[in-house]
Amino acid sequence: MIDKAAIQRIKETVAPRKAPILSLYVDPNPAKPENAGRAYALRAKDALKALRVPEAIAEKALEILRHQVLEAKTAVFFAGDGLFEVVLLQVELPLLSSVKTAFLDERSERYLVDGVLAHYGEPFLLPLVYALDEYERYGVVYLDREKWRVFEVFLGEIEEVHDAFLALDTEAWRRLSLDAPGRRFNLGGIARGGAGQDLFAKRLEAWEERFYKALAHELQRLFEVRGFTRLVLMGPEEHTKLFLGYLPKRLWEEVVALLPSLPHPGATPGEVLKRLEPELERIEREKEMELLRSLEEAYPKAAFGPEVLERLQEGRVEVWVLPWRMDQVVYACDGLYFPGEAEARAYCENPEAKPLAVVLPELAAGYAAKLEFVRGEAQRRLLERGGMAALLRW
Repeated sequence: MIDKAAIQRIKETVAPRKAPILSLYVDPNPAKPENAGRAYALRAKDALKALRVPEAIAEKALEILRHQVLEAKTAVFFAGDGLFEVVLLQVELPLLSSVKTAFLDERSERYLVDGVLAHYGEPFLLPLVYALDEYERYGVVYLDREKWRVFEVFLGEIEEVHDAFLALDTEAWRRLSLDAPGRRFNLGGIARGGAGQDLFAKRLEAWEERFYKALAHELQRLFEVRGFTRLVLMGPEEHTKLFLGYLPKRLWEEVVALLPSLPHPGATPGEVLKRLEPELERIEREKEMELLRSLEEAYPKAAFGPEVLERLQEGRVEVWVLPWRMDQVVYACDGLYFPGEAEARAYCENPEAKPLAVVLPELAAGYAAKLEFVRGEAQRRLLERGGMAALLRW
């Protein structure tokens, strides 16, 4: 899993390098028909040839693409004199799925076709930085029958935090599991009653409160140290709901799902991830729909359709929302971009048609607009509203 140290190392070793540097993003996912026979390697070769990348640099990446099995959904290469970095991601990147027909932009030194984005010049980190900055880092608290466990899920990968809750009494958790709510007053089939029951209940509740408060405190520490942005609780419903009530407001607001336990204790991280994946996918799509609804409700402080491009170049766009697969073409004229050829011809005779996906990075960075991409139902609704939306600064 890519941790904070790895992210910082990439930024420190690649970003300061002087041009020319090859930045190559490839989708090698073997599950896609268009990647059969490692066709992505041929597309990458065509891209590097079109950009006139020196053979000695190009071959470093092509050798891996041709001969190695890449267990990844995105492979990122940075290559240059004395530099060769490879980053494998278990997530897709939006710009890689945006242009079906090969497009070479000599001005930006960039080549883009479905599944391949190549840039030869200044280090081009924006797609990678987008993934590192925008994908949520989930903390998953799993209430195993034997102990509490914590997993980190980020960029499609999972890692167990082995030192989580080490300071807590694991035997206490085992006893709490046996004395779960709904069973605590009928232990061993013998009903307790009278003063004995009242004393037992008070002691158990006081002990339970201390235990859950200690867990909540440890989780808050992990949340900050690991940089979690969302939380998922997995385990018996009576325990997850009870623990939820002990979380401080800040953590409580970040809990996005309560999920049942897996069928057997001691589940591997891979088994936990397999259970989580459909839920995380659902959560992400729901958040995207919430984003669109919030923009619709924010009107007139929001814009939809071709108007967004104009507002962007006025410096008014704070958040720019786009479909995951974008096939929009824009027209460049004297440093400005227009949604249609007719509008562009009012400024120059021969506007240049370019895929939005090619010019998107510079536009977003140049006007300090935060990018958001949507899929599924949110993408369908966005396309109905003109293919893009924006939250305006003023």
